[in-house]
Amino acid sequence: MDVGVQFSVLGPVRLHRQGVEAGAGQPRQCAVLASLLLRAGRPVSLSKLVEDVWGDEAPPSAIGSVRTYVYRLRQALGEQSDSFVHLVDGGYRLHIQPDALDLNRFKETAARARQARSTGDLRSAARLLTEGLEMWKGVALAGVPGPFADQQRSVLGELRLACAEEQLACEVERGRYAEAAAELSALLVEHPLRERVCGLLMTALYGAGRQSEALTIYHTTSHLLRQRLGVSPSPELQQVHERILSGRFELPHLPHLRDRDPHNADRPKGAPRTSSRNTPAQLPAALPSLVGREREQEQVERLVADAQASSSVAICTIGGLAGVGKTAFATTVAHRLADRFPDGQLFADLQGAGPEVEPRDPALVLEDFLQSLGVRPGDLPETTQARGLMFRGLLANRRVLVVLDNAGNTDQVKHLLPGGPGSMALVTSRMQLHALVAAYQALPLTLMPLSQADARSLLARRLGAARAAAEPEAVDRIVRLAGQLPLALANVAARAAYRPQLRLASLADEYEAPGLRTLDAFASEEDQALDVRASLARSYRLLDTETAALFRDLSGCPDPLFAASQVADLAGRPECRVRKVLSRLIRAHLVSEVGPGRYSWNRLVAAYAAEQAAKAGKAG
Repeated sequence: MDVGVQFSVLGPVRLHRQGVEAGAGQPRQCAVLASLLLRAGRPVSLSKLVEDVWGDEAPPSAIGSVRTYVYRLRQALGEQSDSFVHLVDGGYRLHIQPDALDLNRFKETAARARQARSTGDLRSAARLLTEGLEMWKGVALAGVPGPFADQQRSVLGELRLACAEEQLACEVERGRYAEAAAELSALLVEHPLRERVCGLLMTALYGAGRQSEALTIYHTTSHLLRQRLGVSPSPELQQVHERILSGRFELPHLPHLRDRDPHNADRPKGAPRTSSRNTPAQLPAALPSLVGREREQEQVERLVADAQASSSVAICTIGGLAGVGKTAFATTVAHRLADRFPDGQLFADLQGAGPEVEPRDPALVLEDFLQSLGVRPGDLPETTQARGLMFRGLLANRRVLVVLDNAGNTDQVKHLLPGGPGSMALVTSRMQLHALVAAYQALPLTLMPLSQADARSLLARRLGAARAAAEPEAVDRIVRLAGQLPLALANVAARAAYRPQLRLASLADEYEAPGLRTLDAFASEEDQALDVRASLARSYRLLDTETAALFRDLSGCPDPLFAASQVADLAGRPECRVRKVLSRLIRAHLVSEVGPGRYSWNRLVAAYAAEQAAKAGKAG
């Protein structure tokens, strides 16, 4: 039926007249409309409307406000509408056509789907259930305040979840195992205690020939049920597990798995066998002292405290220029926080700065993590996703710190993040991990080269206060030559420590000797990890062709501070294009933005760009 007015509650509350949104009003007006819609055809008293919107905290003006909201709703409906609000004794009654409300259409579609399924028409049932799910435009009654809306959101959310389960059950029974497994995996992450979802996922995985993953899912869910609810899996879910183990599982006949009520007393008392807990302690050695990073350390400690107070996972990304001390900062801070994570500390070098070394496969990292947590090699799932699910399941109700060093991108780390409250992940990377910050609300920290005072302090601690104090001008020269970069300063300090008889001024003279390139002073034949040029090269190799070309062109800038317009003139490119490419250099931490259209870079980065420009010129 083509109705004049249509209403939506399966998402934000909306009102449409002849297909055009008329506006349901401010949030409390939407709350009044929701109360009338979900009781359509029945009178709702003024006092009930006030209670629905404000609960026990209604102001004296509440009744007057409700009357105003109803007046505005009548105006929005219009005089010629087939939906209207009646004034009844002590309240109001909303009259609508049944199919004018999306919730009614959803229920009618779901009923037709159940009828089709009962007759064995799984294709039609799946199609109708998919149509019903597509009616949802987000969380029901999104943004609507009041206790009534809160209660109805929970009820309607359960309806949506049940429909999703039925739709995926149809797909499993139709034999679409791989497709259903992908959607069921995502659904189980959102609802980890939902036993019907677990049973369906196990069945889909088994049907797709992924038996080990199906068994892993069972163990993970069993662990969560025991830890969070103090119960064992239901007999129905245990039956699915036992039949998969024995190879007697018949497809597509599925047991009707019921979701568990945590307050139900008549549950099986036996708990599944589990291995004893392992407490890994994998952090590399920490520095004796951390200079100039007090503010960043306080931010990390505050993040941990806030996450523990809100029962959430703390995730922090640590970025910055090559050689700025990201790994040193992460490991030192991790050691200082270790006592807050008594169930262990995990560490992995993800080798994401390639390309001379392949980035580590997350599946192999998870293999190491899981075995360190006590999982036997024969029990390891095959896929990265299944290993990630097992990893998060094992960390549920544990407080574990995970340090992921040298990450290449968010895809490399997403399966390595803990999922349970009380745990934390510290992720270092040469690249800005925008997706990790956006999707997981990670705290982004960017480490900058040290201040002049902190760089002096670092040298004083490494060389001895007396030696540094005796030659303050030489110390300042060394700090300038090293670009205030911790890796370069550490390189200088190591050489000076082996030459205690050498004056620091003489050392600075050596670094500025004629014919010596800037980065030659900070080379290391013993360990490439300590070589500043090699460290910058790893960042340079991550750049695409266009960005690398502009990076080389920047070496023509006479000053470490430059404007986008200046670079555009220098490179002979449009300024808008230059800005876009500069944003990639910012993401790689090779350039910093100091203001709108204004940028800077470190003197050692500039020296490396000049070297690469010279090489490109010779090659050309």
